Amino acid sequence: MLKLEDLCFSLGKALVIDHLNWTPDPGKVHGLVGMNGSGKTTLFNLLSGMLVPQSGSVIFNDQPLKPDKCAMMETTPFFYPMISGKEYLEIFRLKNPGFDIATWNGLFHLPLSEVVDNYSTGMQKRLALLGLIATGRLLLILDEPFNGLDFEAVRMVQQIIPALAAKGKTILLSSHIPESLTSVCHTISFIRDGKIDFTLQKDEFVKLPELIDAESKIPADILQNMN
Repeated sequence: MLKLEDLCFSLGKALVIDHLNWTPDPGKVHGLVGMNGSGKTTLFNLLSGMLVPQSGSVIFNDQPLKPDKCAMMETTPFFYPMISGKEYLEIFRLKNPGFDIATWNGLFHLPLSEVVDNYSTGMQKRLALLGLIATGRLLLILDEPFNGLDFEAVRMVQQIIPALAAKGKTILLSSHIPESLTSVCHTISFIRDGKIDFTLQKDEFVKLPELIDAESKIPADILQNMN
């Protein structure tokens, strides 16, 4: 189980993550939505070890979370120059030799012999997701995984993510488009000003558009005074 208690992180004088508490259930897919600057990516960077919390705790399976227990796919994945898709995946297979590259690529349909520099944005996203799976870790974090994907790739990802959760993995993913999360998530949480504002269960997702509209609505007096 993943448990975040009173998590805080500041950038300069700005408190980006403000005594955040969150306990996503294991073996499920948890969506995180929020406006730009709400703390989504910062929170994920804290969990992945890219940033260090200034206070609070992150516990995973009754132990402080260590970077080697989770894997994260960033919004814009990083690849070494002139590396092929197969070479990229072989890096992860060093610690997870049971990962079958050929079998998995039967789903992803990537030209693994080609240099990643020549991949389209969508192909690079699919390769990064395949690399995430190749780690074999129990906590997977995906920051805006649907960005840059075509319709077919989105549908594929929406099928693969729940299948990974069914194997016991805890999956956290964010999106600027809440509708992209409803078909894949068990819960969706809204982060605002560095705190979890509310969490919806699957049978409550029908409330999401109204709640999002309430958060982002422009005050009527501002609209009336526009020239």
